[in-house]
Amino acid sequence: MSAASSAMPLDEMPAGLPPDLAWRWHKQRRKAARREARAARWAPWGGHPLRGWRLPVMILGFIAWWPIGLALLALFFFWRPAMACSSANWTAPWKARMREAMEQRPWSAPASTGNVAFDEYRANVLARLEEERRQLDAQAAEFGDFVKQLRRAKDQEEFERFMQSRERPRA
Repeated sequence: MSAASSAMPLDEMPAGLPPDLAWRWHKQRRKAARREARAARWAPWGGHPLRGWRLPVMILGFIAWWPIGLALLALFFFWRPAMACSSANWTAPWKARMREAMEQRPWSAPASTGNVAFDEYRANVLARLEEERRQLDAQAAEFGDFVKQLRRAKDQEEFERFMQSRERPRA
């Protein structure tokens, strides 16, 4: 390999390649790009779960006793520390996407469709639904208070029965 070809960037196709070699070069570049993309997908979790020593260990586990192989498979794929939900690498992209979505379109103000009549109709329906939701929340709170009073009354009745049974002289 000459010094000139090693200094050339990999994304640039060498000039003057015959069509069949150009096709092979493009095919090789696509393969390399897929390989890099695959490696990038697994990079935040420490690489592919079955790379290196993990696959032979799992196969030996299946050979020794199948529950061991199954446990190792679960360990390598699901119970790795890098896959924990508390890991910053795992939750950061999700939180960033949620933050972006909330900033772009708040839930209380839907985007306009461009049709004024429909937007007014939608605003009226949403306002009516919001009022119904508030009424249902108020009714749920009232029902919760009612249930608390019933429980308190029942508890008071049971306590009074207990106290009366203690006051009776024993025969």
